Amino acid sequence: MNWELYFYIIMVGLTLGYTFLNKKKYLVVLSFIMSSVLLWLVRMAGLDYDMNTYASALHYEYVFSLENMYFIREFLYWSGASYIFQWVQDEQLTFWTIDLIWLALLHIALGRTHNNINMPLYAIPFMVIFFPSLMGYENIYRQLIASMFVIYAFFGTRSVYGAAVVGILALFIHNASIVYAPLIYIYSATKNFSIPKVRVSHKLIFGLVYLMEIGGVYYASLGDSALSKSSSSTGLSLSFAYGILFIAMFFLALYLSHFQLVKFVKRHFYIVYALFTFMLFVPVLGPAQAERIGMMLLVLVTPLFIAELDRSFREDNSRIIIRMLFVMVGAAPTFLFGSAFNFLLTSQG
Repeated sequence: MNWELYFYIIMVGLTLGYTFLNKKKYLVVLSFIMSSVLLWLVRMAGLDYDMNTYASALHYEYVFSLENMYFIREFLYWSGASYIFQWVQDEQLTFWTIDLIWLALLHIALGRTHNNINMPLYAIPFMVIFFPSLMGYENIYRQLIASMFVIYAFFGTRSVYGAAVVGILALFIHNASIVYAPLIYIYSATKNFSIPKVRVSHKLIFGLVYLMEIGGVYYASLGDSALSKSSSSTGLSLSFAYGILFIAMFFLALYLSHFQLVKFVKRHFYIVYALFTFMLFVPVLGPAQAERIGMMLLVLVTPLFIAELDRSFREDNSRIIIRMLFVMVGAAPTFLFGSAFNFLLTSQG
């Protein structure tokens, strides 16, 4: 019996059920428990593709010197995973322990009820079953972990300084997390664009950080190790699909803003940023690496889009229908793409 697949379907059902409910602490805890069980089943089912490479890396003896600059740049993951492995002495249990960390960050950040972004309850389990997240914990692991730290920086911290600290931690998990730096800054500095007007100084700093991001992402793509790029791709051609998804979000957000450009940019700046940044990196990095940048951007953009989408539909019935459609669209690629579906069927290792 394939419990990994069956429990994923149960999680999809849980997420659909949550579309009818308001946020309660015990429901957030239930989501965390169910997500932890799913990830336990995923790990115990065996390791796929890049996860085999990560498993081999647990046995390395890391020497922090200039000759191992790649591991120094992303020391938080490599040394942290190695330490956990020395403690538990099991590869799969090591990954599950790390899974508990990023699941906790996700649930704490999106489960908060006192921030100025009203995040609906279903967004929490949705981010576990969401197709890019699945590709993360099954294959593109460090990018996913770094993305969850950034989600915590966005939704779980209360100041620019707190967001900056968590953002730096994400950077030392995967250097490509610098792709989030301009967004973390501008949203923290403007309190999620709740201030009437963005200062010129904020715009200048944003521009400077964005230029640093371009150089940083390109530098991160030039790793000197087989682990730096993981596999050349996820086994799927997702760059085009991610581009289509960003474009679809762009036009839907424009429609929800009644085609008022000022309102659109203020409420959905993150979509403009993600689309422009993704399109910029596709020709620079190539489809395989741009795919991973797209995955990282989607993991952050999606909760923001969910909150805005929920706010746009005031009638309960309409809101629930939109929520359910969103869940089905987010999970559908798992069943439509054979390579992704196979992740949930058996180990590839």
